[in-house]
Amino acid sequence: MKAVILTRVSSKEQEEGHSLAAQNTRLTEYANRKNFEVIKSFQIIESSTRGNRKEFTAMINFCKKQKETIAIIADAVDRIQRSFKESVMLDNLIRQEKIELHFYREGMVISKNANSMDIMRWDFAVMGAKSYVLQLSENVRRSLEYKNNNGEYAGQAPTGYINCHNDHGKAWIKPDEIQGPLLQKLFVTYSLGRSSLGELKKEADRIGARSRTGKPLTVSTLHHIIKNPFYYGEMRIKDKTFPHCYQPLISKDIWDRCQTVRLSAGKKPFKYSEMPFLYRGLIRCAHTGKMCTNELKKGQFSYVVCYDAEGRRKYIPETEVDAQIILILKTLQFPKTFLDEINNHLRQSQKAEIEFRNKEMGVLQANLSKTNNRLDKLLNLFLDGEIDKDLFEAKKEQLRTEKSRLMIKMTAHNKADDCFNDLLSEILDLARNSWIIFENCHNLELKRKLLKMIFHTLELKDNKLGYALNFPFSKVQNLANLSPKNAFARTAKTQEKTKACDLNHKPCPIWLRLSDSNQRPIG
Repeated sequence: MKAVILTRVSSKEQEEGHSLAAQNTRLTEYANRKNFEVIKSFQIIESSTRGNRKEFTAMINFCKKQKETIAIIADAVDRIQRSFKESVMLDNLIRQEKIELHFYREGMVISKNANSMDIMRWDFAVMGAKSYVLQLSENVRRSLEYKNNNGEYAGQAPTGYINCHNDHGKAWIKPDEIQGPLLQKLFVTYSLGRSSLGELKKEADRIGARSRTGKPLTVSTLHHIIKNPFYYGEMRIKDKTFPHCYQPLISKDIWDRCQTVRLSAGKKPFKYSEMPFLYRGLIRCAHTGKMCTNELKKGQFSYVVCYDAEGRRKYIPETEVDAQIILILKTLQFPKTFLDEINNHLRQSQKAEIEFRNKEMGVLQANLSKTNNRLDKLLNLFLDGEIDKDLFEAKKEQLRTEKSRLMIKMTAHNKADDCFNDLLSEILDLARNSWIIFENCHNLELKRKLLKMIFHTLELKDNKLGYALNFPFSKVQNLANLSPKNAFARTAKTQEKTKACDLNHKPCPIWLRLSDSNQRPIG
């Protein structure tokens, strides 16, 4: 069989750490053991989760042009993908016998003849890789939240302030000695209510107020400045405000008066309160394609409202929808053979994740040492008089920012140990007990979160509920109560349809058919 070797790193920093060469050596030895003829090697330096992945696409197109099946040999699943974006495309090529996937570290081969457990291991390996990336992102987010809760701003200083370092070498923000007082004057002028933003711009030009880049302030920039609470002592991060620890330019009273002028006196903010309906915004009408509305009758009976084929309104009691949801959730049960396979997979994948983390930490540690050395050399150049103070401060700020970024990433990796194993355990437990949780939970928001986690789409056609499940619950339902052989037959038949639904957000509903004699027939 002919083969191509795929080695991938996410950045130039990893390339410098010789990760590509190490991967290529291992994979070449693997190809030799399998008596594969390696016809091409692809060394890719790009993220598997961002952008269009041009180099990866070039490799796939090369394989498509070959007249026989090509084995794509990769170090691990995460070298090919860290999300499900490519799953449908790869699955189609495997079924057409254009390619087969060989994963060195997992010891796994995905071909047309792969059994259902191998396919499930592939899906869960992709899920594990994606979970690791998301956990890193979550840890970085938590680090930033920690700074926010301590009143520290992690971004670029607003107009009128400058980024610097305090006496302890900590990143700091302070008022610009020139622009700060000019911004104060602009706030006071606007708070008097005698100037529009257009007139305020003319005043800013007259007194010489400038942006961080030295350009004249525009009306749009002034609008954002006037709305920004940072100037009186609070910072707005993603629609939340936190008290900050930096020197304010104006008082809260002046800022409030500016907002009164901006919004116009006497204008009250619009307030809207919705009724607490469980299925609000979650179910579509199959006939119209629009979201079903919810209504309350006699102050206590909740109904989901859809339309029939003739356009007449139909009122479905919420209790009927609840009963159908519970019947669906009861189908989410894992067979014992699958649980055994997953436990074996967890033991194998944990070692691979530890190896990946150690390599990443090595690269980050090397870059941190390099940055510290550059800081030392920069200080020596300044002390020797080879660079002036302005250049020294500018370069020092860049290096300190890079050092902070590297340390945040290292902390994130240290915290990302067993996140996937914990996540998978939670999913297994949730799949087994979802109907019990749904039936007995009295917290509306928790039940809504449960529905959003499990269901990709929900549709009502008259009284009947159609649905599509999110991964991995769609896989659980495919395998429930089936032997491995029959499970594979069903999985092979529905896998592409389910993934297409999950990835492309196109409803592929399964319509519920009730056979329980204790339930009133629906539809």
